[in-house]
Amino acid sequence: MANIIAKINGNNNSGPQRVSVQVPSSTSSSTFKGLSDVNVTTLEDGALIQYDASTQKFTTRTTIETTTGTLKFSGGQF
Repeated sequence: MANIIAKINGNNNSGPQRVSVQVPSSTSSSTFKGLSDVNVTTLEDGALIQYDASTQKFTTRTTIETTTGTLKFSGGQF
């Protein structure tokens, strides 16, 4: 969600004004598996969460496989 910024100028000679900010409404989910961009078909104890760019969803996995024998974990840049 974008930052919501309100600027109130103290040089207003007409007195205080009422300022209200409304947060955009959205559908909320109370569970991880209830989110629309999550695939939990392999949700098992100890599962890992990984983003799948081809489906544009987060998916749960129970195994990590490599064809090179090397595993590299990179969480990206923040």
